[in-house]
Amino acid sequence: MDIADMTFTIVDVETTGLSPAMGDRVCEIGAVKLKGGAMSGTFHSMIDPQRPISPAASAKNGITPEMLKGAPAFAAIAKDIHAFLSGTVLVAQNAQFDLDFINNEFRLVAFPEWNGYVIDTISLARRVVPGLPSYNLDLLARTFGVTFTSRHRSMGDVEATADIFQKCVGRLKEAGAARSLEELIKIGEPWRRTRR
Repeated sequence: MDIADMTFTIVDVETTGLSPAMGDRVCEIGAVKLKGGAMSGTFHSMIDPQRPISPAASAKNGITPEMLKGAPAFAAIAKDIHAFLSGTVLVAQNAQFDLDFINNEFRLVAFPEWNGYVIDTISLARRVVPGLPSYNLDLLARTFGVTFTSRHRSMGDVEATADIFQKCVGRLKEAGAARSLEELIKIGEPWRRTRR
């Protein structure tokens, strides 16, 4: 399939801590849809995590308990999130982190887990610019000349990740390394996954 014909959803979550296995939850989600290099939709919501946000997480993302007052629980927007992701290829920076949290939230409200293709911008960037000392979002943004509207907040990080993703895809196409969606997925999937 031609890459230009596919819709990609770049997603980022902010969380109460680092581990869904330890009970941490999503407290903000942001997503941008891209098709043919153009934005075709956005989704953003603060989320009531139904547990306290850790001081370390709050210090990093700037999200305070007051900012979450009145926010919907994940259960209230799960259907909307699932519909927004449906039929697209999921893209994220350090994708395992976001996917683990999103699927944990879906499980908690008895929704099907995400089982589509996933592309990690870290995997793409390693192919495009090998040898960097780190592939964190800040260094990738500097490397690709991408600026943040806000850092460690879902929409700011999503917008930067979307720019990095498109720059990586452009360079891979120029090099003849990603002539199809299948080739791009092979480079960008951080783990081998089987679609059920």
